Amino acid sequence: MHSIVIFTETINPNSPFGLFLTYLYLFIIGSFIGWVLEVFFRRFVSMKRWINPGFLKGPCIPLYGFGICVLHFISEICFKYMTLEGSYPPMYGLKYVDNPATLGSLNFYWVSVIAILIIGISLTLVEYIAGLIFIKGFHIRLWDYSRMKGNLQGIICPVFSVIWLVGGTLYWFLLRPFISDLIMFFNTYMWIFTFILGGCFFILILDFIMSIKLAVTVTKEGKLHNAVVNYDKFRNKLKEVGKKETKMTAILESINNSLEPIKHKLKEKKDNITKHLYIDNELPTKNNSETPRTKSKDKE
Repeated sequence: MHSIVIFTETINPNSPFGLFLTYLYLFIIGSFIGWVLEVFFRRFVSMKRWINPGFLKGPCIPLYGFGICVLHFISEICFKYMTLEGSYPPMYGLKYVDNPATLGSLNFYWVSVIAILIIGISLTLVEYIAGLIFIKGFHIRLWDYSRMKGNLQGIICPVFSVIWLVGGTLYWFLLRPFISDLIMFFNTYMWIFTFILGGCFFILILDFIMSIKLAVTVTKEGKLHNAVVNYDKFRNKLKEVGKKETKMTAILESINNSLEPIKHKLKEKKDNITKHLYIDNELPTKNNSETPRTKSKDKE
């Protein structure tokens, strides 16, 4: 009986390489989870239909990837350097802590309030910067809060700032220990997961390049009309046009196939009439430029 040996090497999550891998894992995972959340949100809340959200074609929204990286960074800093040792719940035990939080002097629950507020403000700021880059740089609007009360340029609004605040609360109290444990597991089996991570990142880069090409087209249209293009509506319009063209092509092919027998009969009748103009009633081939007159001379 053969046994399979998996080579493992534990990477220190606090080392430069460990931190790089940690945030790369978080970016990929967060981008995918964000895409799933957006798909269901737009289906059942905002647009009431299934749609591929975001800038990329694949199941990935980089904004959420950056968001979870910022969220994790703030959580780690606040917990490790502000929390009084021993004041945190059992679920935040040493199993999930690289180094005991000995530098802090604040009770865990006070730190929680500070961390959650910083998370809410930071995620709102990330959303605003990302939206501003696309609007000013590409003339593209990836989302639109212009109908929401208290919105700023249709990019951010109080409702979604509260949503980011709730998300930060859930992460701080429930997900941070799990995420820390998951990252430690990935770093333990780094050679397996790094290979998978590299494949995902490569696909992400290709998707980004393809999406940039479409964005350039949208940008030209936006600059031409001095307007900001709603990206979702623009992409859906392209799909509708593509579907119409596909349907029209299928209809034309169907009509052409149905007319084929009629065309064949008409060609036979035409040939029967035309061949009487030629000697021996032989029609010239397509590659032959014969006429009744030239063929008659050759025969003589």
